[in-house]
Amino acid sequence: MHDTAPTRRVLPAATGRPASGAGPARALLVLAVLAVASGGCKLVDQRTFDARADRKPVPHVPPAPPGRPPPPPLALVRFNTGPEDWQPGLSAIVRQALARKPLALFRVETVVPARGTPQAQAVVLADAARQRGRVVADTIVAAGASTAQVEMTASSDAAVTQPEVRVTVR
Repeated sequence: MHDTAPTRRVLPAATGRPASGAGPARALLVLAVLAVASGGCKLVDQRTFDARADRKPVPHVPPAPPGRPPPPPLALVRFNTGPEDWQPGLSAIVRQALARKPLALFRVETVVPARGTPQAQAVVLADAARQRGRVVADTIVAAGASTAQVEMTASSDAAVTQPEVRVTVR
């Protein structure tokens, strides 16, 4: 006889288990195979394309802008002519500067070409300051400045081709 009652069939998804009996073992086997197969693989990240990607960035600090150029000298004396050519002009300039600023400080800088050893440059600087710088300083004092208002210095400069004396005012 026929049983008219429908038979219930339970599907594997309804029980929460896979259809085969070796479910957890199979999943574990698949994971083990994937782990072994991917063990030799290198993961793709930033360092794949740039080996230095894990280093901290170094900020770029631009150099400081150049300072203001020094003011041009009040007078530039080159000794390729005689004192009668430059002394009257320098005396007039000194008198004008003293009229505007009675306590002006005149800086007399003797500049020589930078050639030879440092010892040779020191000898040339001393001679140039004693001879040429002193004549210019004496002219400034004769024009009305006191000796306390005259400061003398000497330096070498690679851009200079022949000795010269620069007079600046502060």
